[in-house]
Amino acid sequence: MSVSNLPDDCSNEVETDPSSDFSSDSSSDSSSDSSSNFSADFSSNSSSNSSSNSSADFSPELLAPAGTLISLLAAVQNGADAIYMGASRFSARAYAGNFSDFELAAGTDYAHAFGKKVYVTLNTLYRDDELDDVMLLFDELYRHGVDSVIVQDLGFLARVAALYPDFAVHASTQMTIHNSYHAAFLRRHGVSRVVPARENSIPELIEIKKTGVEVETFVHGALCICYSGQCLFSSLVGSRSGNRGKCAQPCRKKYDLLVGGESVSTDGQYLISPKDLNASENIEKLIRAGVDSFKIEGRMKKPEYVAGVVSVYRDLIDRILKKFSSDSAESSGKFKPTSLEKEKLKKLFNRDFTQGYFLKNPGNELMSRKLPYNKGILIGKITNVDRKKSNISVLLATELSAHDGISIGDIGKNMNSTEDPRIGFTVKKMFAGNKICSKAKSGETVEIPLPQTASGARNNLPAVGDSVYKTFDFELQRDILKTFPAAGSNDEERDAFIEQTVLNAYVDSGLDSDSISPDDSDSSDDFDSISSDDSDSHSSNDFDSDSSTRFSKNFRISEMVEKLSPAESLQIPVSFKCKIEIGFPIFMTVSDADGRQVTVSSDYIVEPSQKNPFSETQAKDILLKLGGTIYSAESADVSVIGECFVPVGEFKNIRNKALQALINERIIEKRRQSAADPTLNSDSCADSHSCSRLDSKTNENANEISAPDFYAQISVCVYSESGLFAALEAGADRIYIGGDVFKDPLTLIEYGISAGMISDISKKLSTADKEKIFFRTPFITKEEDFESLHRISMCLKEIGISGILASNVGVYEFIRSNPEFSSFFKIAADSSFNIFNSDAAHLFLKDGVSSVLLSPELSISEIKKLIQAAVLKGDSPAFECTVHGRQRLMVTEHPLLQSLLKINEECEKDKNQNISKSNFDSKSNFNSNSNLNSNLNSNLDSKSESISLFDYVLKDSKNYMFPVLVDTVGRNHVFNSRELNAFDLLNQLLDADLMFFRIDGIGHTAEEISSLIRHYKTELARLAVSAASDQKNDSKNDSKNDFKNGSKNSSISNDGSEFTKGNFRRSVE
Repeated sequence: MSVSNLPDDCSNEVETDPSSDFSSDSSSDSSSDSSSNFSADFSSNSSSNSSSNSSADFSPELLAPAGTLISLLAAVQNGADAIYMGASRFSARAYAGNFSDFELAAGTDYAHAFGKKVYVTLNTLYRDDELDDVMLLFDELYRHGVDSVIVQDLGFLARVAALYPDFAVHASTQMTIHNSYHAAFLRRHGVSRVVPARENSIPELIEIKKTGVEVETFVHGALCICYSGQCLFSSLVGSRSGNRGKCAQPCRKKYDLLVGGESVSTDGQYLISPKDLNASENIEKLIRAGVDSFKIEGRMKKPEYVAGVVSVYRDLIDRILKKFSSDSAESSGKFKPTSLEKEKLKKLFNRDFTQGYFLKNPGNELMSRKLPYNKGILIGKITNVDRKKSNISVLLATELSAHDGISIGDIGKNMNSTEDPRIGFTVKKMFAGNKICSKAKSGETVEIPLPQTASGARNNLPAVGDSVYKTFDFELQRDILKTFPAAGSNDEERDAFIEQTVLNAYVDSGLDSDSISPDDSDSSDDFDSISSDDSDSHSSNDFDSDSSTRFSKNFRISEMVEKLSPAESLQIPVSFKCKIEIGFPIFMTVSDADGRQVTVSSDYIVEPSQKNPFSETQAKDILLKLGGTIYSAESADVSVIGECFVPVGEFKNIRNKALQALINERIIEKRRQSAADPTLNSDSCADSHSCSRLDSKTNENANEISAPDFYAQISVCVYSESGLFAALEAGADRIYIGGDVFKDPLTLIEYGISAGMISDISKKLSTADKEKIFFRTPFITKEEDFESLHRISMCLKEIGISGILASNVGVYEFIRSNPEFSSFFKIAADSSFNIFNSDAAHLFLKDGVSSVLLSPELSISEIKKLIQAAVLKGDSPAFECTVHGRQRLMVTEHPLLQSLLKINEECEKDKNQNISKSNFDSKSNFNSNSNLNSNLNSNLDSKSESISLFDYVLKDSKNYMFPVLVDTVGRNHVFNSRELNAFDLLNQLLDADLMFFRIDGIGHTAEEISSLIRHYKTELARLAVSAASDQKNDSKNDSKNDFKNGSKNSSISNDGSEFTKGNFRRSVE
């Protein structure tokens, strides 16, 4: 209710993702561990229902998602401390509703009015021709006062850090932050908070926090099966990139597991579809670990879901904080979710729950293989089907109400169907004992008429014994809606009211459709300072005229805040101070709990009273009774000098004016002036050189750039000793050895070059050979691996191998920050760096990185523009692309094959062991299985010719085969069904000034690797000669044609699969 409408007496889910409709909620059944091992020094108080929190005590933030403005309003009203939302552009949830410019402004201002923070997600990868536009959007957000942006792109991060050095930037989970060295790198580059990978354990989160960054972790919502930021499945298979916000969710599709070409029976067909995270059981442990922010996933979920989940976690966190601050028996034992809270979370959205990786690897408990979307709650079984009446009788195990949504059919039934075989509908009416009823209890049998669509589906009619699930709880939704704006009789009318209210506020406040912030060129046009006249000799000493502050000339924004709040709104505590004196305006100061205050004066001049003078009691009564508004009055200090006549309406007007001015101040204080031209070259500004604008959109100067002085080189990844020497003999310019060591989950025979083998292999290498070799670190490098990495680095240094292919940013930071290694090793950046633009490349090239592998999601034209922009920055074009080989689509911590085959007893044993600090001991099983361990006594067959890719595959509905390999620590790696082959694109890639052409030899024999290298070297040499003689388009080469046309039947492709050009010829969405 708006304060301007106070009475005169003043007494007072189903997701809608366009590709697959998958989202969820679920509760873990695994037991929680004692929290005694996870301690952090802090004190806390229970957070109150007011909009302000004490900053003196540690109180973790509850961070809620908002895909739409109504979700933001619901999150604020249900207790979120902060909200993250996406703009209509450049967001990692492109299919969420997201926010228009007006809605971004309205959502930010609404949250700030209630003392909440706002983070905007700009967490995708950006091309060079997009960076200026992203920076312009960021600058608008900056000026409007958003509290942070959540970023993935390192080039974008570099620009923001250079041009807005005091702004708090948060690093997205899309950055795959899974060790403390990665966090340290980000802190060094201006990040104040990180969102670590969901695969991190609590001890690992503690290590990350030790770097000085804040830690934000997901506690509820949908999970990715792959490490976030590293999934290329949707991109390479369907050209829809998760790193660009348009994941098609292939993990929610059906697959068959084939072993040796034969299908294996599995418990469900959604083999890579995880349950939803529900960490409510572990909130206390996470608080003790010092986690700063608890994040709820769900920008694509409905606002009712957001409101309900936020309310559960708000109550839970408050109880825990109260427990910490009190030893009373009343608070003891109330730090777990109650049975009602658990039930509420299930009702809101339920795909089964997992506690995730916080305490242990959940193994099989992570997966929801039978159903990838809302499961609902089992409420009963069908006892009779009346086909003539099209009725079913259901014996209820829990209550059911009219208007509830139900589904009929056993989950996992009819596994061969491509659609959900269940029948779903809303219960319009039901009967108990032949009488119509609105609600039935557990133990009762009710008759429910089937809708026409369900009764007409003769091939899928319900049967006696079928399970009935409640998928929508009408009463729960009705209660949640009380926290929404009280407008309209349905969603459409409510949304129309919200839209019109927002437009009214910002059109009248100076916003136009091109900007989300008011014109800052002259703040005096927007705000006045209203105070008592300084020359007024009658001003009393206890009324501080200097405490007055600015407020907007019109109150449309503050009125918007009031109108968009529910009848029983979250309240802002305020205190009043008022002076009433004959011959002067009424002066009123209102302040909030955080010390803000505004002073306003009335247009009305106080007159002497003829009878019934206006009393202090009467004034206090009006000020203290603010029922039905967004305010709660804590105190009122009123000074009435003389017998004054004050019309009640005038007094209420000045009170309302003061309250609205306070809201405006809470909003306006967040606004900022632009720090710089956001499209300037961030590096030149940071280095205090000339700030020239980057011409990244059109590359108008590209033709003037002199050709780089280098020759094209072949780099190759090898996985065996024989492959290494074959590559050297074939003339590879750079060879990557090491990396992930794979094993067969049945035989446990390992494939690959481990660190322990390199010393023996090095004895057979010449000095010139060693110069070509780079040790490749495993794709994922956990905290306990760095001790081993240090030993390996010392060994490499001793034997004279000076190249390291850093598999992730943490490895790069480890080498760079270690004085023993930084001056010795030359570092190459691998694919997980996600280099998508020249700014991201520049971040590493300027620090001396020898080369960077460009994102496999870039097209050739985008690669060319990137390299041209890099040359404009003065970088050497030390760029690399993978041009041939089997591309990795996913890496998952989940033991996929082991769980499905149920053959790895050691994995099952480890799965049931809780992670604790003892697991970091070098003698523990967890550490001894590390990829980085020397493994001198392992049974690794170093001379194995090739890795058998197609022993274990996932087969999709179109019969594509996706190989799965298991590494020595149990992670599973899923590879593309088709091998990348860019041989006939070499001309264009060479024309883009690419320096390194990488061949990945995984799955190939030494002979095949040698053949590939020779083919590519020969063709590159031919193209170089053709370029020199300007005959690129005239030359034909028999070996080229033989390779292109005959490769399927040659040893180049040992499995007979088709080739792919990857994303080279297309731009990913």
